[in-house]
Amino acid sequence: MSTSQLNRKTLKACIRHFTWSWHTIVMGTGAVASLVSRFHFGEGSEAVKVLTLLLFFLNLCFFSIITTATVARYYLFPELWDAMLEHPTQSLFMGAFPMGASTLINLSLTIHQTYSYGGPGFVYALWAFWWLDCAISLFIAIGMIFVMITRQQHSLGQMSALWLLPVVTLIVASSTGGLMAPALSTLDPAFSALTTTVSFNILLMGLSLALMIITVYLMRLVVHGPLDTGLILSSFIILGPLGQGGFSMLVNAQNIGHIMLPAPFNPAAIQTICLCAAWTLFSMGLIWLCIALCSVGSVLLRQRVPFSISYWGTIFPNAVFALLTVQLGEELKSPVLNYLGAIFSVLVFLLWIFVFAKTIPAVWNTSLFFSPCASTLSERTPLAVEHRSGVTTGYSST
Repeated sequence: MSTSQLNRKTLKACIRHFTWSWHTIVMGTGAVASLVSRFHFGEGSEAVKVLTLLLFFLNLCFFSIITTATVARYYLFPELWDAMLEHPTQSLFMGAFPMGASTLINLSLTIHQTYSYGGPGFVYALWAFWWLDCAISLFIAIGMIFVMITRQQHSLGQMSALWLLPVVTLIVASSTGGLMAPALSTLDPAFSALTTTVSFNILLMGLSLALMIITVYLMRLVVHGPLDTGLILSSFIILGPLGQGGFSMLVNAQNIGHIMLPAPFNPAAIQTICLCAAWTLFSMGLIWLCIALCSVGSVLLRQRVPFSISYWGTIFPNAVFALLTVQLGEELKSPVLNYLGAIFSVLVFLLWIFVFAKTIPAVWNTSLFFSPCASTLSERTPLAVEHRSGVTTGYSST
């Protein structure tokens, strides 16, 4: 029997080591599907429609399996919940759950608009799911910041872009609301206006917190240098709030006409402001993309970054930045941005294929199932048992 077969984990062990970071698979696949559905060249073709459907159903399978495994983990091992919350990085990935769910709502809307699937009841069901997603996103954003303050130990030197994960949930939910509002406008304009208003509010909440964290992250890079090998790929996460924030600005600005604004406010002026804000975020994203590539390159020159579930975390931020580029190209009717968006989209799709291909053997040999907090807890348990035995028998543990 080979060494890899001997080291394979059992199903129960795999569930024990199943972390929230697995939900980045749903995030990345959903974002890639959105890029495919909006691909500028060949948009509306049967090939694009079929590929979008395939990615949607594949992502739905991912979401079902990963969510089931997550629930099973904390049902079978409830002690891991507190250990996860106290871990300074693993707990931050809780935000990946509502973000992955948002991509499924987005794709369901695309299917509804493309194939006229489902009637008003289908749209209202998706709207209800969006409200639930907003509530979970808000709970995670506020709750995790509170947990970071009260239950975890952090320092500037240990900081990473993972701090953004809880607050980006609000930005992602706001973009889903921006896509939901046009579908609601034909059913009830009041619901559409309410959705747009809430989307703008949570967008500004998420962006304000994200920009604060990005500023601190830049200071951390300048003072302490690039991240270590285990966290270096998280450098791309900065593109997440910038790309998704700009995209949300654009799609929500299109719905501003559904809101009865007071006389001093001009819908055209607000749309112009949102376009300028989206362009600013796009420009910030370009420079951060360069910084991330340089940071990762400097580490790769010295050592190899072993494959892990963190590779999936690079897909979503790059995909939403490509999505912003595509949307800006449509808004400005710019051939340059259209070509740039198409190039970004193809590169992200190739990245998704590469990571997906690497994931299959890693899942098969169970090497991808690893949880730091579960490993730490397993190491502490024998010590606790030994200590209790020593006290019972009268022997000292020293």
